[in-house]
Amino acid sequence: MLKKANKKLRRVVITRNAYAWQYGGAEQFAYNLARSLRNEGVESVVVSRVPELLEHCRRDGIRTFRNLWLKNETHRRWMLVYYLLWPVLVGQYVWLALRSRADLLVLMSRDDQIFGTAAARLLGLPVVWFDHADMKYIVARPFRFLSKSYFEALERADWVVMISDAEREKVAVNLPERYRKRFVMINNGALKGSGKALERPAGAKIVAYVGRLERDKGLFDLVEAAPEVVRRVPDAQFWLAGKGSHELELKERVKELGLEEHFRWLGHLDNVWDLLLAADVFVYPTHHDAAPLAPVEALLAGVPVVASRIGGIPEMVPEKCGVLVTPKEPAALAGALSELLADEKRLAGMRKAAQAAGPGMEFGTVTREKYLPIFQEVVKEKA
Repeated sequence: MLKKANKKLRRVVITRNAYAWQYGGAEQFAYNLARSLRNEGVESVVVSRVPELLEHCRRDGIRTFRNLWLKNETHRRWMLVYYLLWPVLVGQYVWLALRSRADLLVLMSRDDQIFGTAAARLLGLPVVWFDHADMKYIVARPFRFLSKSYFEALERADWVVMISDAEREKVAVNLPERYRKRFVMINNGALKGSGKALERPAGAKIVAYVGRLERDKGLFDLVEAAPEVVRRVPDAQFWLAGKGSHELELKERVKELGLEEHFRWLGHLDNVWDLLLAADVFVYPTHHDAAPLAPVEALLAGVPVVASRIGGIPEMVPEKCGVLVTPKEPAALAGALSELLADEKRLAGMRKAAQAAGPGMEFGTVTREKYLPIFQEVVKEKA
């Protein structure tokens, strides 16, 4: 992709801001990147307002910074606040870059990209943006104050990493060519973990899910698919790890269907690998996602995946490693899960294929072979 530079990259500031309650794939990505860079000898500071992300980093000895960030910033009532706070919002990135002696800013959310890029321009630092499915919405908006600022910042980014071809195509619809000349597509990887498999009932077939318990993750589709799966595979069990605003509704619907004994609600798991190592199949019936980490983690654990054919998922889940279905169709989901769980030979073949594909999806490999050469190159160019 890019010719490797000889100059050693030393320190990177990584930003990922979101609502305080939100911890998803993009937040996990920030942690994964910081950890993988450290393994390559590069220090990182993770900047965020998400407590879980900050705590996750601190536990692993990764430096953090909790910065100023305004929720609901797209509403018109915040526009005056942004005008007034512009020097402060830019200034905090200037201060942070100087304090950290950063060689590079890695910016992952809109406000960070606007204000962080302005700070980098003042300091002569290189900037790499990562888009985690936000850009297609931003560029589709009218040129209000923040939208115009975003486009101006985008022109100054050294590289913009898109996480799937599907996302790049959605952005391209509303983005002139001159903005896209520095785009590069790199599919997400995931950190390979370890753990002790959760104890399984004798003879059970475990269907696992890891993520937020929200309607848009397709979990009500999974619940509606469950009766047919259980009818065809009586030993099927659905083990779900995570929290979310629809947890109580999901549990109530499971109760209405009389399937309580087939569902296990694990809540937040400190180590999701305990679940993945116990699973026969990983399910991810999301309604919309760009390039989620959870299916890749499952493949790294050698677990076949049944997921929605949407966004960048077809680029991440090889056909030999799983089954893709149309989202929002419980019958199709039930059929895919039932057929796979009932066919041990096919299941074993997919496990073997997932184990073979996994090493190329490991986050450390992606960082070393793809992210790091880009980072080193832009640092060399700005030196």
